[in-house]
Amino acid sequence: MIQERSKQIVDATKITTYENILFDLDRKQDSLTWIIEKNYPKYYQLKHESKIISVAGIQKKLNENTTLLEFFVSDNSIYAFTISKKEIKVTTLHALELSKDVEALRAAIIAKNTIVFKTISYKLYGQLIAPVKDKIKGDQLIIVPDGSLWHLNFDVLLTQNDLSYDPKVLSYLLKEYAVSYASSANLLFAPSKSGLQSEKRQECLAFSFSDSEIIDAKTMSLATLRAANYDLPGTRKEIKAISDIIDGQYYFGSQAIEANFKKNASQYNILHLALHGDVDNEHPENSKLLFTKGNDTIEDSYLYSHELFAMNIPAELTVLSACNTGSGKIAQGEGIMSLGNAFQYAGTKSLLLSSWEISDQTTPELMRLFYTNLKAGMHKAKALQQAKLQYLNTANINRTDPFYWGGFYLVGDSSPILFKDDTMVYWVMGLGVLIILCIGVLWYQRKRRSAW
Repeated sequence: MIQERSKQIVDATKITTYENILFDLDRKQDSLTWIIEKNYPKYYQLKHESKIISVAGIQKKLNENTTLLEFFVSDNSIYAFTISKKEIKVTTLHALELSKDVEALRAAIIAKNTIVFKTISYKLYGQLIAPVKDKIKGDQLIIVPDGSLWHLNFDVLLTQNDLSYDPKVLSYLLKEYAVSYASSANLLFAPSKSGLQSEKRQECLAFSFSDSEIIDAKTMSLATLRAANYDLPGTRKEIKAISDIIDGQYYFGSQAIEANFKKNASQYNILHLALHGDVDNEHPENSKLLFTKGNDTIEDSYLYSHELFAMNIPAELTVLSACNTGSGKIAQGEGIMSLGNAFQYAGTKSLLLSSWEISDQTTPELMRLFYTNLKAGMHKAKALQQAKLQYLNTANINRTDPFYWGGFYLVGDSSPILFKDDTMVYWVMGLGVLIILCIGVLWYQRKRRSAW
């Protein structure tokens, strides 16, 4: 049309035709945008409504006891942005071998090499936290990592050059701050637009899987599992520990299938998946959780990341206690491309992930402590911090290395979870019993009078 208009002799008919075509295309684009907004609201929000939150906006969201610490890693420098309720500071940090040190620390933790762990952990604390320590306000720390820092669990850093080699008494950052993580401040503080947030959902949906489970199992309530007194295989011990604290539904054995998860995932506040995870670092969309193999002709027993993107999972918390659920490829500006990212996109407000394979011998106890703290009203980061500290104070001396407890970390909204108030149920039951007793007494007295 531009070429036609630039000619010395303009063909008005062609111009009109082109304008009609453009109008028709604009109308189709508007219709397509409307369809996407209606049928794929999360994609529409991501594509068309991505508003950048200001520093002032972040400060409004923070309370007096919380500091946001965001890192930016370039080729030559590291910048740390500390934002508290009333202050913002930018600090240039120096860590020449950051990626190498982070990888070495992880290897030392997995190998339970206390000597190497102490050296590198204290070194990284001196490079990353010590220069901004005086700018951190309160005892809740939200960290937005960048680059290789996504592979660093900050709460295992040592704040002192400890002389002791006893893992239980080392000066972990864990002892000073309740640490949580976020992919970005924008995602963390963005207002939720899902109407499902206000719906009443059940407490907990739990799944476990084990190759050794050969029984033809059915679903059971967590209350039923709570009363069980027989020995349980690995992941089921974990769910048994949770069942003593919260209510919900539990799928295991032949019923822990992908179809049952997809059918029920949107109906619960908490999802606890003690499943095997398979991380594909080259193609993160193919990372998957493994469910029990069934006879379903539609589902293949593998829940892929790309399937989660199309699901609606408005849970307050999803716990992925499978091995390495928090590891994955790092994408520039998006953080670590783990299975957790897919759950966040599906609507989950927060995630509890693991950086490495956690021992079956310690996970049930950590989960029991974590859920006990949640039920007591602690916010999620505090519940996890206290669970780790409680575990350290009571664990067998041979299971106090950071390997056994330091792998779990929280991503996303750290707000407390509101549980059903069981005290009201007990009051109603007690009142009912009292009414029955009163009726019985009145009936007995009336019967005695009539006998006289």
